[in-house]
Amino acid sequence: MLNHSIKRCYGPECEDVVCTGRYWWLFLASSLVTLAVGTGLVFLVRFITRLPCLNRRRHHVAGPDGSGCCAGICPINLLEKNAEAEIHSIEAAKDWATRLLSAQSRFGRILLITYFCISMASYAIYVIDTGKPIERCLPADRGDLLFFIDNIFNFFFLGVFIFRFISWNDKFWFWFSVNTLVDIFTIPPTFVSLIISRTWLGLRCLRIMILMQLPEILQLLRVLRTSNGIKLTSLLTIVAGAWLTSAGIYHLVENSGDPWINFNNSQSLTYGQCIYITVVTMSTVGYGDLTPKTTCGTIFIIFFILGVLAIFASALPEIVEIVGKGNKYSGVYEPVKGKKHIVVCGHITYDSVSNFLKDFLHIDRDVVNVNIVLLDTTDPDLELQALFRRHFTKMRYFQGSVFNPSDLQRVKLNESDACLILCNKYSPRPDTEDSGQIMRVISIKNFNPEMRVIVQLIQDHSKTHLLNIPSWNQAYGDDVICIAALKLGFIAQTCLAPGFSTMMANLFAMRSSSEIHVKVVKDDPTERVVETQSVVKNASSPAETYLSPEGWMSHYLHGCGNEIYTESLSRAFDGMTAPEMVKECFIKLKLLLIAVQQNNEFDETEIIINPGPYITINQGTVGFFLAPDATEAKRAYYYCRACHSEGVEVEKIWKCECKECESLDNNHAKKYTHKDGHKLLAMTRLGDHHEPAPARSPSAELAELKIQGVNLSESSDHDRPAYDFTGLFHWTPARTVEDALITSAQKRRYLVNHIIVCLFGDESSPLIGLRNFVMPLRASNFKYEDLRTIVFLGNIKYIEREWDKIMNFPKVFIYNGSPLSRADMCNVNVHQSAMCVILSANLGDSVEQGLQDKETILSSLNLKSIMAAGAHSRRSKIIAAYAAESPTRLNGGSIKRSLSTQGTPKITVPMITELVNDVNVQFLDDDDEDDPDTELYLTQPFACGTAFAVSVLDSLMSATYFNAHSLTLIRTMITGGTNADLEEILAEGGELPPGVQISRTRLKELLRDRCTVAQLSIGTGVFQQFKEGAAYGSLFLHALESGILCLGIYRNLIIAGKSSSKRYVITNPPQDFDILAGDRIFCLKHFEDLNMNKEIPETALIGSDL
Repeated sequence: MLNHSIKRCYGPECEDVVCTGRYWWLFLASSLVTLAVGTGLVFLVRFITRLPCLNRRRHHVAGPDGSGCCAGICPINLLEKNAEAEIHSIEAAKDWATRLLSAQSRFGRILLITYFCISMASYAIYVIDTGKPIERCLPADRGDLLFFIDNIFNFFFLGVFIFRFISWNDKFWFWFSVNTLVDIFTIPPTFVSLIISRTWLGLRCLRIMILMQLPEILQLLRVLRTSNGIKLTSLLTIVAGAWLTSAGIYHLVENSGDPWINFNNSQSLTYGQCIYITVVTMSTVGYGDLTPKTTCGTIFIIFFILGVLAIFASALPEIVEIVGKGNKYSGVYEPVKGKKHIVVCGHITYDSVSNFLKDFLHIDRDVVNVNIVLLDTTDPDLELQALFRRHFTKMRYFQGSVFNPSDLQRVKLNESDACLILCNKYSPRPDTEDSGQIMRVISIKNFNPEMRVIVQLIQDHSKTHLLNIPSWNQAYGDDVICIAALKLGFIAQTCLAPGFSTMMANLFAMRSSSEIHVKVVKDDPTERVVETQSVVKNASSPAETYLSPEGWMSHYLHGCGNEIYTESLSRAFDGMTAPEMVKECFIKLKLLLIAVQQNNEFDETEIIINPGPYITINQGTVGFFLAPDATEAKRAYYYCRACHSEGVEVEKIWKCECKECESLDNNHAKKYTHKDGHKLLAMTRLGDHHEPAPARSPSAELAELKIQGVNLSESSDHDRPAYDFTGLFHWTPARTVEDALITSAQKRRYLVNHIIVCLFGDESSPLIGLRNFVMPLRASNFKYEDLRTIVFLGNIKYIEREWDKIMNFPKVFIYNGSPLSRADMCNVNVHQSAMCVILSANLGDSVEQGLQDKETILSSLNLKSIMAAGAHSRRSKIIAAYAAESPTRLNGGSIKRSLSTQGTPKITVPMITELVNDVNVQFLDDDDEDDPDTELYLTQPFACGTAFAVSVLDSLMSATYFNAHSLTLIRTMITGGTNADLEEILAEGGELPPGVQISRTRLKELLRDRCTVAQLSIGTGVFQQFKEGAAYGSLFLHALESGILCLGIYRNLIIAGKSSSKRYVITNPPQDFDILAGDRIFCLKHFEDLNMNKEIPETALIGSDL
């Protein structure tokens, strides 16, 4: 292409020799000279300003104070007033120029936007000029409008250039900034064009570099507000700027040709074709249809591949990730008409979400017409994404923050039915985790004060901060699930009734016996399959199920299928007493009623566990049932005496055609809403007058140790129990750690039938809340003489940190030692203990799952080794002889001693081990075959009640959402009752307040209305008349006449026809279930104390005089 021929000039008949000349070097030289002169002037000015200091340095090396003349920067005549005024003027001009260009001012924002728009207009003129010759003349008689407009733009750029130069701090590096280089290669050629009346296309393509300021412009216009949007725009502008600029340079060199061969090898390419070449080269495709023909073009492509390709390769994956992520997890949730939805946030991981979904969407529930919306700030991993795909009809995931109101609006929190906040139960910093949970509650309540919130917390004391939130209201369904309190409460009740933690965990978890198909095998011994855990695991496939219907696992799984359901009671039960209704439901409906909910005289909702004959069923009463699924629980609502006579099968008890049943439909819809307030009957109502109670001396309990032949669980005749200010718990004056410390051998000698708690924390470990373990064991519905001594074995520095929370409970002692030491375990008489509890440290210092429970597993194995060694020791023989002579000294059944045929005693101490990781349950027993992939509830240690993990508490979130009263029921059964006033006092710290004036009548009501968990043996006490082979239904009805409510059986484990010392849990067995002689019955008993029926002076019921 002849760029300078007469034909291509705008002067059609231009005969000037200048038109055919080439002056590209002049345009390029103007830019390079400008850059060189600019940097040279900066160096010259700096040298001149420092020249006086250099001259002075020759004559004055140092001043009187030792500092040189040129210790710092020494400008010209710095000490002269004129010089100071000049410096101030320069600084003022610099500040003025900075404010002028700053986007903080309105003028600066307008200038920035104007500069961007004019730069894009200048680039547009350049694109138009690419269709004209690279270099052409401009005849004076014919003007070029675009050239004129572009010159105006360049004068504007020159003014901005001057302002930027004034405001720049380092003048030298100013010349090498991107905007300066763009101005240098576009503004000076304009002046050359005006002088010689010629124009050169040159490097005007550099104006497109202004695109890199587009994110800043869009932020000023409030178009970009998210970090992902800003990052995506920045990446796109960088790639586009490099792409279009490179296309312009390639267009210049290819259309011009090589100068050393007189531009004879140029080729005619449009700007669009150059863009195409750079795109295919940038994407490493290179079709070869268009290739460079000039040497300059070839060299440019080499550098282009090395530079721009690296930018493209690094930016493209981020662009794809942001765009893909935005399409998946951004956007707005659109509620489905006729369906509610809940928002789940907090600790969102595969484990937490899968555990939640498994219970929330369980088949045993009624049709769950609720969608789940997850909100979290992180990107879901591959496992979590797979979980989303499996439940895509029920669940949506949105990326956002609970603390951002716009994100809460995206998930339609205002329209949701509730907000559930999951926590990281395994966090090594529980206080920090709880603080984050509480802040989420504050953010949600600030967004919508009436939103129902169910939150998980680790520490019990953290829930105090929830009470400080003005909009937190349990009457509207707000509730908190305290992991530590519930966990330790379960373990504490297990000390009273071994296996109770397993029973309760299975009851509030949604599990169905139908999930494991049981195949009946013949009674032929050759065909009977030994029940091992691997068989149970394979039983998930019907073709591989080989469980005997009479085997222990079948019985256990049948009990696992029971859950707690709430249902309104039929009008057919109106007027009945509670025991009569329990009997009616048990016999005719095959349902077990454990509690009722009624309104009292104060119009408050009360939950009454194991209701007595003084409770009458009336309209609106709600029952709590143990049933396999919600459909069976509805029998209590549809039951009709007229239609469901004696001959009607229980499976056919359903809605009938009676008018009475039709009238119930309206009441059934209103049976419960989460805005109904509730109150436990076990809570006391205190009078206005409080008097401190007289009490024993702080060392009264330690004095018991000095009495020969009296164990620590017994009190002397002159000691009488004292209660706290609510009357709910036994109380004693505060004791110091030294008073409770067991040091002498004489004190250790009388530790019998006690509870040992093994702790692994140190002075820096997070607290676990030992008060939650002690309180259920010190409930006032236990007789004082029945309270078992509690001994905490561990680092005394750790126990001291929690001692102020438990120092007001009686019969609590400390032994400074290690649970891993055999000597320390023997020093606390582990052979004669009623229960040994091993609590997990959860220090969070182990990355591998198998090492998270190393302390508890080693301690558990250490205890079993001690028992095995003790069976052959002289010490065990003495203990066995002692037990034979004084059988009443030890709690019957708590310490099991059986003599073998050779007379060697076998000692087994009940124990329960807390685990952090469920998989580690396989290491607790060496005689079972638990597979690592087996769920925790199917393992032998959990079925026997000797293992517990906090993972079983995951199902409480969904249970609380569907029925808020279920959490209240469970909390009351395992914590021994609580009181809002008591929680507030305990939250403030300090001592537990002493007893108050409580009337004998009120105290009798208080103790009568509170049940205790117990385990009764067959053939003794209430069950004395029952022998092996009796039906469980007969036993249940007989116990009901005595005010005892049976829940299940704790039976000896028989594996492959061999008896074992282990026991397993059977929850709510059928009526025709056969009883064995060694069975123990889980039951709920009311408080019994014959002294309460005697005439006691009112003054004797104050504090310790009780």
